[in-house]
Amino acid sequence: MAITLPELADYEKPYITKTKQLSEYYIDFCNFFAAKLPLLAAQDSKISQELKDSLKFLDWGLEPHKVLSLSRWTLGVGLLLALIFNAALFAAGYVSVIVIIFSGLVPFFLAYLITRYPKTEAQFERIESLGQAPNILTQLVIYLKQNPNLEKALHFVSSFSKGKIIDDLKKTLWTSLMGQKINLKEELGKIAQKWGETITELKRSIYLVIASVSEKNEIKRNATLDRAVKITLDGVMMKIKEYTQKLYLPTLFLFSFGTILPLVIISLLPIFSFFGNEFASPVKVFLMLILSLTAIYIYSNSVIAKRPPTFSSITLPEFLKTYPKAGNLKFRIMKFEFEANAKFYLTALFLLISFPGLLFLISKLPWISVYAGFVTAMLKDINTLTIIWAVGIVISLYCYGTSWYKQEMRDKIESLEREMIDGTYQLASRISEGRSPESAIQHIAKTMPGTKFGELMEQTYDIMKSRHTTIEDAFFNHRYGTLNDVYSKNFKLIMQIFVNSIKKGVDYCSQTLFTMSEHFDKLKKTEDELKQTLKNALSMMKITASIFAPMITGLVITLQQLIQNGLFESQASFGDLGYAYSTLSFLQAPAFSVETLQLIAGVYMIILAVMLIRYIVLLEFGKDEIMLKTEIAKNIPIALFIFTFTLIFSRIMLG
Repeated sequence: MAITLPELADYEKPYITKTKQLSEYYIDFCNFFAAKLPLLAAQDSKISQELKDSLKFLDWGLEPHKVLSLSRWTLGVGLLLALIFNAALFAAGYVSVIVIIFSGLVPFFLAYLITRYPKTEAQFERIESLGQAPNILTQLVIYLKQNPNLEKALHFVSSFSKGKIIDDLKKTLWTSLMGQKINLKEELGKIAQKWGETITELKRSIYLVIASVSEKNEIKRNATLDRAVKITLDGVMMKIKEYTQKLYLPTLFLFSFGTILPLVIISLLPIFSFFGNEFASPVKVFLMLILSLTAIYIYSNSVIAKRPPTFSSITLPEFLKTYPKAGNLKFRIMKFEFEANAKFYLTALFLLISFPGLLFLISKLPWISVYAGFVTAMLKDINTLTIIWAVGIVISLYCYGTSWYKQEMRDKIESLEREMIDGTYQLASRISEGRSPESAIQHIAKTMPGTKFGELMEQTYDIMKSRHTTIEDAFFNHRYGTLNDVYSKNFKLIMQIFVNSIKKGVDYCSQTLFTMSEHFDKLKKTEDELKQTLKNALSMMKITASIFAPMITGLVITLQQLIQNGLFESQASFGDLGYAYSTLSFLQAPAFSVETLQLIAGVYMIILAVMLIRYIVLLEFGKDEIMLKTEIAKNIPIALFIFTFTLIFSRIMLG
């Protein structure tokens, strides 16, 4: 049978307008500013080799000098805006060294982020691609055990997988199919050198795979292939354990400097106020928290970038008819599902929830006098709390409305892939007993009721019986095949090998199924062990994001309220004794109200929770957008509840 390059599956072909990714906006901006302002960075500009290598790896079609052009343009415009901003403040009579320094540093930071973004994306992409390596290697080994033909094995694996490693394999295969005289083993060796820099065990495994093709003895060949898989799995496991042991200090640092220290400083603001109102102004508190979040972001990225590859998450089709339209959110209430425009729905919801808090802030403006006292009294206990709720709820609903349906689909795929290990083993056992493959499928359908694997086998058998068709058609026919709506590449690969092996006899078929079950069982056990290892290391961070940080924030605000009340009582006491409060320079009123602090600290708590959850998900699951949104949607409501409960309970207990 002639080998052709794998085509895009039907379910992967777009049918709706694609929502732009951040990287696409980045590329558009770079191209735009390089075209409009070409003098900022010419092609012969001095550019770091890391940036060149990163852009080449990402294959964005973006020239490095265009990135430099956008970075320089951002720096120039940013400094100009900072100058105008500080001049306006100076004209208004407000001068602050901290604000001047901060506004001057922001353009440099943004310029740095622009040049850093491709490098970070390349690091994440490289880790994600290497995470696919154990699965690709397993697929390659399974095929080569049945047919030691390297060209056909590469074609087969390329049909069921994606990623940068697969792209390299496809290029090599394409070169071979185009009739160019290349040594496929040598080309595969080059791929091993390229991708083996991070995991040396992967390089060794690929060389063992290459060596197995020349092995004439089937027993020795199979032993070599088994060893190739074992070396890579052991290597990945060892690197993750080493990395996990080093996670203690970074996690402690993020917990201390991202959560505890900023909130402790906030709790001491009334004491700082003794030395003057300016020292603890809202602007400076806000800038301090922004700097804290920036430090957390940069530091967490540096920790994540050193993370060794684990296993890539299950990839879903980018487009499906069950997905909402671009720009829409999808919700489900009981059995009813509906879509809503994301911008309109979330904006309206934010305004609705935050309206009391916004009204309270408006009533505090100096030029607002009509009904201001009534509004302040009515909203005294709620004040800015509703704005914090609005921010958290909108973020949570956005993440939920763009992920829950994908998460459900992924859970189904994960369940199917777990069940297929035992299901494939049972299928092999029945065939080894002398049953026909059709009879074995019927038996599995009866003995595995209530499982997705059993249901799929039942549907397949019903199609074979009602349409009088072959097993291959029952699985893969583009009109009625049972695998048309199954998006597990591993499951399709197993079924394809199963169908191919039937043609070579019952004994060959059963042995093939036993081999596949064994290899995927090893892969799944190693994956579970890796996730458990990382989970244990990150459990404290999860509790911090959803419980400790909100609780500490609520207590800090209550403490601030108590201290300020004490200061106001001191004012009254000194006044009764005949002292002028203004003459006591060491005892000044706080520079801003508790309501303002509550708003700043509450929003900080939500953003901090999002950043910590991002850190956890990237470490545990890699660059997995679905899992990230799922965890945010799940943990932000918990954080809001803990924050509100702590705020109310502490005020009741402390009076």
